[in-house]
Amino acid sequence: MKNYSKQQKYKVNLFSLIATSIIVAGFYFLSSCTSKNLNQNLLAPSEIIDLGALVTEDLPERVWGKALMTALEFEKNNEFDVREWDFEVENGQFSGTNAYYTLFNHGGPHLDAPNHMNLGGGLDSYPIESFMGPLKVFDVSHFPKGRTVPVAIFKDKVLPGDVVLIFTGYTPPQSDEAFPETIALTRETAEYLTSIPVRAFGTDAFAVGSLDDTNPVEADSETARAVPIHHSFLSRGIPIYEQLFNIDKLLDKQNMYFIGIPLNIKDGDGMIVRPAVLVF
Repeated sequence: MKNYSKQQKYKVNLFSLIATSIIVAGFYFLSSCTSKNLNQNLLAPSEIIDLGALVTEDLPERVWGKALMTALEFEKNNEFDVREWDFEVENGQFSGTNAYYTLFNHGGPHLDAPNHMNLGGGLDSYPIESFMGPLKVFDVSHFPKGRTVPVAIFKDKVLPGDVVLIFTGYTPPQSDEAFPETIALTRETAEYLTSIPVRAFGTDAFAVGSLDDTNPVEADSETARAVPIHHSFLSRGIPIYEQLFNIDKLLDKQNMYFIGIPLNIKDGDGMIVRPAVLVF
């Protein structure tokens, strides 16, 4: 049997007291919560909001507009090649289908990877935690078209690791001749959000940039001058989500968590996503 000094006995007794207190507190917490309460309080969101779209063969053209797709020589929409099959079995047959889906990966709600703008790796370069996090949503639909959304909208309202989405009230082109018109961040605002840094950034608009704004941007690289908002985020490995649906349904919500995981395609420069927001 070990002999303890008075000081050693005091330390042992103090440790035992602390450990016992933690165990008792844990049992008290568990006994005071039914499994139903645990599920409601810790697991189940009060609402789940879908930010994705029904993927149809014509989805890219409906979001981009025919004029821009033609101008950029994207001549194809999505293609669904469904193969039917059937097998003879005893007393009858059974049948089903398999399919090849050819998808335009930036047509509809989707995620951009850095190599979309030659700024780094593909979809597989992102760690999976890049695609989820606590969510902050901002209504910027009252700003003019172009790169017009100022830093003040987000100042002191965004924390490191937040996913930030903006609602611009985007309306797809309404004729075959019309081009997308978007509301976007200023370069200063994009740089501010990346400095925090945010976990991911997204918009309901056609793109995070704007075809309507030709104001020059002072930057060291041609990419930063040509697509400044893409450059701010993608050059730092921050995912971009574009063409999201239903962001307006989030404007009056609090305590939200965003999940938008794409297929893990090797060297993929983007992919259609069906993001969901959990509201607690």
